[in-house]
Amino acid sequence: MRKLPFLLALLPLAAPVLAAPDLSAPSAQVFDAVKKPESLDAQWRANLCTLLPKPCNEQQLGLYRPRGAAAGDYVVLSTEPLAMARIKRRTDAKSWQLDRLHDFSDYAQALKKDSDPSRSEARLSLAPALYPLAEGKWAAAVLQTVSEGYSGGGASFDTADFVPLEGGKAVQEGIPFSCSKMIRACFSEKEYKTSKHCHDESFGSLRIAYGETFKPGAPYDWQYTWVQTEWPQNEPRGAATTTRVLFTAKTTERAGFCGGPQ
Repeated sequence: MRKLPFLLALLPLAAPVLAAPDLSAPSAQVFDAVKKPESLDAQWRANLCTLLPKPCNEQQLGLYRPRGAAAGDYVVLSTEPLAMARIKRRTDAKSWQLDRLHDFSDYAQALKKDSDPSRSEARLSLAPALYPLAEGKWAAAVLQTVSEGYSGGGASFDTADFVPLEGGKAVQEGIPFSCSKMIRACFSEKEYKTSKHCHDESFGSLRIAYGETFKPGAPYDWQYTWVQTEWPQNEPRGAATTTRVLFTAKTTERAGFCGGPQ
C-alpha cells in the first residue's frame, strides 16, 4: 500500500496547522472558527440552540466554517449536548436552517458511566474537524480533557475517541491528541529578574497520515505521529527541542503526552 502524507496538527491554544495537501490523498475536513458570529446574528447562540437536542446550553456552542465550503454553509459544535450540526445561513430571511445533525449524547453518557474515573470525569468536547474512515465515511473526534493546576503553572491533556458520524462504537479510543504543561521554576525576585525562562514547559500534538486504499470502501490506513516540544527552565526559546515519534492505537505509551496526568 502506498502511503500518502496528509497531516492535521492541533496545537494547544492554536489553530489547526495543515501540511501542503496531496489532492489525490484522503484528508481531514477542517472547520475554522467564526471570529465574530455576532456580526451574522446577534442572537446566534439562542437561535442555534433551537436546532439542537434539548437541553441545550447556549454558552457551550461554537460556530465554524468548513474550509472551502460554499457561502452560507456553517457548522455548530456543542458541548451540552455533545453534538455537531451542519447548518445554512439564509441571508434573505436572516435565519438558520438545519442541514444535518450528528448527536453524540449517548456516547457522552456512556463515557460518564465508564468504570475508568479518568474518562468519566473528563470534560468532553468535539474537535473542529472530520476524519476520513473510508470513502464517504467520516468520524468525529470526541475529546476528553483532563486539567491540572499547579502553583504558578498548570497542565491540560486531551485524548480522542474517533467516533463514526453514524454513531456507535469508536473506531479508535484513548488516542493522545494534544497536551501542554507549565511548571514554575523561579521562586525569588532575583530568579525572575535573571532567569531566561522561569518555567519548565512542554506541549505536544497528534498528527495523522492517511494512506489511500485500492479496494473500494476499504478503511483508510491511519498512521499516528506524536510531536512534542520541550522548553527547559532557564533556557532561551531557541534551546527548545522537538521530537517526533510514530505510534499505534496499541502503543500509545510511546507518545510523550507531556508526562501525562498526575
